[in-house]
Amino acid sequence: MKDLYSMIKYIRKNWKLFVCGILFSAFFSMAANIYFANILQDYITNMTEHQTSLRGISEMLVLSLPVLLLLSCIDNIGLYIFSLFLASTENELRYDFYNSLVRTPLQNLQKLNQGEFITRYSTDIEQSAQIVSYDIFGVIYPLIVGTGYMIAVLLADITIGFLMILLCVTVIILNFLFVRRMKHAQAEILQAKETYVSDCSDAIRGKMSIRQCSAQKVMCQKTGEAADNLYRRECRAVQLETMKLLTADAVANSCMYLLTPIACIMAACGHIDVSVVLFIHQLCRCFILYTQNFAVSFVHYSEHSLSFERVNTVLSFEDELTQKRVSRCGSIPENAAVTFHNVSAAYGNHQVLKDVSFTAFPGECIGIVGGSGSGKSTLVKALMQMIDYQGEIYIGEENCKNHSPNTLRKYIAYSPEHNDIFPAAVHDNIQYGDLNATEDEITAAAERAGITEHREVFLHRNIGENGDQLSGGQKQRVSIARALLKKAPIYIFDEPTAALDADSESKILNTIEKLKQEGKCILLITHKASTLHIADRILRIDDGKGFCV
Repeated sequence: MKDLYSMIKYIRKNWKLFVCGILFSAFFSMAANIYFANILQDYITNMTEHQTSLRGISEMLVLSLPVLLLLSCIDNIGLYIFSLFLASTENELRYDFYNSLVRTPLQNLQKLNQGEFITRYSTDIEQSAQIVSYDIFGVIYPLIVGTGYMIAVLLADITIGFLMILLCVTVIILNFLFVRRMKHAQAEILQAKETYVSDCSDAIRGKMSIRQCSAQKVMCQKTGEAADNLYRRECRAVQLETMKLLTADAVANSCMYLLTPIACIMAACGHIDVSVVLFIHQLCRCFILYTQNFAVSFVHYSEHSLSFERVNTVLSFEDELTQKRVSRCGSIPENAAVTFHNVSAAYGNHQVLKDVSFTAFPGECIGIVGGSGSGKSTLVKALMQMIDYQGEIYIGEENCKNHSPNTLRKYIAYSPEHNDIFPAAVHDNIQYGDLNATEDEITAAAERAGITEHREVFLHRNIGENGDQLSGGQKQRVSIARALLKKAPIYIFDEPTAALDADSESKILNTIEKLKQEGKCILLITHKASTLHIADRILRIDDGKGFCV
């Protein structure tokens, strides 16, 4: 029930759709069936007592048909309203899921792999939304409708009524016996899906290397094993479903076929009228059907709650804007030094930075060098408040921890090593640096990043998924142009020339030189000696410690 309480907020957001959808469907479906059962009873009574002709029966049918159609239409309107509630809830869940991903600290995103995120977004959210839609609908709807049927049958014949209640309790108990086992089977299926999706994602990302290394057979075997594992788990779920059909569902079907013959026997013995038999048959059939749906809803809830637990893992990620308690928010100066004082950082038990201290002044470029994994990128992530660290980092006299990440990042332009290219046009990728920038400013930023040849055509090129339509150097220039468009006082370039030719590298270095002349503070991570010449000082990181030379 904990999962249900967590989902109540989505009911509150659209409570009108929720209430109208359930009540319209339940009350008018019940009214339609009880009214139809009464009409059947009246038909039989009139025919057996020879009080009416064929014309009279036809008139009764003509008069009752519009009422039945009206009740049925209102019932369908209720189902339509509830479908809108389901669609709205699923959409809000997806939005909250995505919002949690983009607002949480980076270390939380490393807790799950890509396959897990994709499966939870595509499959688990759809299942989770059904907790507050069809699962609750499947409980409340049968309760309302079933109660109405039960009262009507008890008033018609108390013996059949009590027998009907006894049989429905049996059906519910048998269904509950499968709840835990089916939840466990669903958990195994979801886990197998994550593995399969992750393997397929790895194959897509490494498509060129797979062909180059002739590793198609190995990758096919790996994904094939994941698919086989998923198949075995789904077979187990099918077996459980079949067992439920042969037990709980068989009892429910027996109930539907059993009560009418019992009513006929009672009519033959003179305990009830023949006309009451049809009334009981119609309502008992519906009552057992909804009883079965009531029990099945609990089975589905156990499966859907498992999906919500997995979605809630992401929804519970802490927002980095609320995670950091800002003690005060002074103003950050436009041109000020960046000072690291005894900064240390670790990933788990692995210490990456150890008491690193240095100062980068306005108009100065600090070249940061070190071996792979030495902590170069970790250093700049600490400046942007993307990771936890010990020590102090100042911009001017302001401690970065005293500012919200969003406020701080407005003063920092960052071009990452892996470019972070989005599936859109080159123009749109650059514009992310400043969404309010004019076309002239975007063009100028592209030119400063070395995008000069066929610039207009290039800016409107769609780069495809993962930037597949661009070369490594082109993606690098797009990333640099995005950073330049931001016009921040502090610039961070992580391997900005790694994939560039000598001519393109020269253009980027000229741009960095101009940034220095404009009084910008620049942190430059590079392993290329030709790029490092632009640096005024060099910070060498070795074994987690920094030494300025």
